[in-house]
Amino acid sequence: VAFCFVSLEQNMSNASGWKDAAVRAIAANALISDDQLVLLAYNLDIMRKQIEELKSIFPLDTLHAFAVKASPVRAILDFVKECGMGIETASHGELMIALDAKFKPENIVFDSPTKTMTDLRIALSRGIHLNIDNMQELDRVTQILQETSSDVASVGLRINPQVGVGSIEAMSTATTTSKFGIPLQDTGIEYLVQACVERLWIRRLHCH
Repeated sequence: VAFCFVSLEQNMSNASGWKDAAVRAIAANALISDDQLVLLAYNLDIMRKQIEELKSIFPLDTLHAFAVKASPVRAILDFVKECGMGIETASHGELMIALDAKFKPENIVFDSPTKTMTDLRIALSRGIHLNIDNMQELDRVTQILQETSSDVASVGLRINPQVGVGSIEAMSTATTTSKFGIPLQDTGIEYLVQACVERLWIRRLHCH
C-alpha cells in the first residue's frame, strides 16, 4: 500500500468532485502500477475543515481524539496532530504507534478492552488517559496505584449503559452482552458510585 500527497490543480475542499480529480492526478503521476496496486487517497482540506468545525462546537479545552484504527498511516497522524487533535488507541500496538508519532501523553486516550499489566503501567506512569474496561482491570489498576502512587495517572471508567441494539447490530456496543465496558445494569449504579468514592483518582466516565 502506497501513500502520498498529490496537489490538485483546483480547490477541492468540498465533498463533490475531489475523488475524480484525485484519480486523474494519480493516473497522471503514474502512482499505480503492476507492482503498486493499492494507493490511499485523503482530502486533507476536507479533513481540516471537519476538524475545525468539530473544535468550534466544544469548549476550547476539550480533547478531541482521532482513532488510530481509522488510519494508522504516519503522515495522517502527523497531520491530525498538527491540527490540534489528540489520538485514541485501542490496543498495545496502537498505543506504541501513538507514542512513536510523538503525541504528548496527555493527548493520548487508551481504551483497549484487553490491556496487559505492562500496558497499564505504561499508561499510568506517563499520564496517558486510561479508560478502565472491566472490574478485573479496575482491581489491577488499583493494585498498581497502591504500589506506585503515581501523581500523573489519568483514569476513567468505560460504562456500557446496556440500552440495546443500534441501527447496525454488528457495531452496537451498548447491548446487554457487549464485551466493551462495565455493564451498568448488571453491575449496579450504587456499586459503581461506591467504587469511585473509594478511588478518588477516577475522574471521568467513558460511554458510547
